[in-house]
Amino acid sequence: MRNFPLKCFFVLLLLAPFAVSAQTTSMSDKKLNILTLGDSNGTFPYSWPKQIQLALPNSNVYNISKSGRTIGFLNLGDSTLNSLSVINENLKKASDATGSKPYDYIVMQLGTNDGKAVFAARQSEVPGNMEKLIQKIKGWPNPVISKAKIVIISPPPYGSKAEATEKYAGGNQRMKTLNEAFQKLAKKDGCIFISGYTTPGLDVEAMTLDGLHLNAIGSRKLIEPVVTAMVK
Repeated sequence: MRNFPLKCFFVLLLLAPFAVSAQTTSMSDKKLNILTLGDSNGTFPYSWPKQIQLALPNSNVYNISKSGRTIGFLNLGDSTLNSLSVINENLKKASDATGSKPYDYIVMQLGTNDGKAVFAARQSEVPGNMEKLIQKIKGWPNPVISKAKIVIISPPPYGSKAEATEKYAGGNQRMKTLNEAFQKLAKKDGCIFISGYTTPGLDVEAMTLDGLHLNAIGSRKLIEPVVTAMVK
């Protein structure tokens, strides 16, 4: 999810202050230490990691998200967008940031960019790449990382505006397939699974301008079941 229309970007910027102020309701006073890993939907001022922070105001959220990020593909010719290529670097940053305080949860919302049309013939690789990412986290030598509970949020649907473009054509079916694959993977590897594809109340047609990038309301809807699972 990179290089989306400049016009959309400026509209998002204009709407951001109002969107953020509308999504500030706390869900719990629990104190958690949370690491978040995502793509462009995790980078905006009102993005889903920010919504987790707003829902859990006493918690610490360390966000390492980047626009264009995939789970395991070379996107746009940029190796830094491949999560598997940079996971060691990112986990070291996260370890340094938290010091001796363990992360309670590591929340990953990845896969939207792995579903681009250019990767359509390689979809069978995506669940395996996600499992490699999970094992990298579980095998990290510092227990502040390796002992954290992993939460996998499957990608939200592609909206019609996105699917109408050559870049994302046919992507919604790929997101549906990934949702099912990630659910099985999470169960197998002992992770918490949250379906971004079937999130209650999340309407990508109404909550995105381009069929991909969630506004504040959509971002809030995405994390509500995540927060509920973390504060049980």
